[in-house]
Amino acid sequence: MVRAILKSENSDLTIKLPEDMIGKLIEVIAFEVEESADQSPTKTKPSKLRGFLSAKSAESLHQHINQSRDEWDTL
Repeated sequence: MVRAILKSENSDLTIKLPEDMIGKLIEVIAFEVEESADQSPTKTKPSKLRGFLSAKSAESLHQHINQSRDEWDTL
């Protein structure tokens, strides 16, 4: 995974991918990052994270959570 925060100088952006991503299906997301005066991380509302995980990752996470809950029930 590659993550970078960039400041745009114009409307064009060129992305150089690592060798291990060539030929693979990738997702590119661009959104504005709110800048704070001290550049410290801002608190994000959970609702802002909606859609952050892919469907496959979300399903895997749900399976893990359900498995963990089932393990607690056996104690």
